Amino acid sequence: MAVHGSRPTLDLRAGRQVLDQHLPRVLEFEGQSMEELGWNQLSDRTLLVPMRGTHEGVVEEYLLRLDFIAGADWPPSARFVNPATHDYAGQSDQHYLPQLTSPEVHVHPAYPGPDGVIQLVCCSAVFEYYDVNHGGEDAILWRTGDTFRNTLSAIGRAFRTNYQGRFERYAG
Repeated sequence: MAVHGSRPTLDLRAGRQVLDQHLPRVLEFEGQSMEELGWNQLSDRTLLVPMRGTHEGVVEEYLLRLDFIAGADWPPSARFVNPATHDYAGQSDQHYLPQLTSPEVHVHPAYPGPDGVIQLVCCSAVFEYYDVNHGGEDAILWRTGDTFRNTLSAIGRAFRTNYQGRFERYAG
């Protein structure tokens, strides 16, 4: 189980195993195949998931990248990425990020991380939440039996309830 105040440890082998174990369970829960959902397994520990939000009648598409970089005690890493590169290049790519401002999920295009500035999908179902040593209520902590479905559900709820459109293009 994740703990506030304790930074997670990287374990790429365990991350691959977590994705291998959780993917069939999540697909069974969804009742659809990866193709039907539009998901793409980029590598043995990376999953790309399309997401969308509607703001002022405009539907906007996003691509969420989940990287399974730790064991089951920690959630996957999550960040919104440029659909052409499958990566996030900082401010030049911030227009690929949704403005989510729910109590459960908040997206920061540039947040001070332990190893420099990062994109932070601030949510207790995301690896980086713990890596930046975020505090909060113990009731929201990632539990060892959780799957990345918790991550997708939290972000999906934020899109439905607190989506404020796309971040502006960086003008710097």
